Amino acid sequence: MTSMNMVLNQPANRNSVTGFQRLLLVPAVFLFFSACTEGYPTEDELIINPLELNQSQRLQAMNQLGQDAHPEMTWIYRALPSCSMQITVNGSASDQQTFSVQMSGAGVDISFNKAEQIYGVKVQPKQGDTLEEQPGLLSKTWLDAIEMSNLVRSFQLGCQTSAASVSSDTADRS
Repeated sequence: MTSMNMVLNQPANRNSVTGFQRLLLVPAVFLFFSACTEGYPTEDELIINPLELNQSQRLQAMNQLGQDAHPEMTWIYRALPSCSMQITVNGSASDQQTFSVQMSGAGVDISFNKAEQIYGVKVQPKQGDTLEEQPGLLSKTWLDAIEMSNLVRSFQLGCQTSAASVSSDTADRS
């Protein structure tokens, strides 16, 4: 019977957390979860599927990204006839460079400059073109580079699709 009394007489809250311990635990949990969000956006950003956009909407999305992606530079994109794109780059020192790229057959590549910690989306004209690869966008974030790359590639597909439909319409009329 004495062993039973000992078990029954033990304090019930011996292993539970005291009020003071709870007080210390709350800030620790808060700091832990706030540290986990460091570097991540606080709001979800709408993801655009460029294949569901028309050419005008793609250009609009590219121009918005070109305005926001880099703190010191902006890019302006304009569609030209024959599946070409004019890209105007405005630099920080009032430098402006405008060039046109034949998008049909051009390569699109994403690069990363470790020294400057910046991503680049480059458009490389098809072989035989005299124009060298051009920076289509520079951004500090990988997501901007991926989004621009997808927009440029879908712009190319849109050009090829519209060119194919125009040539088939012309063949049907003959």
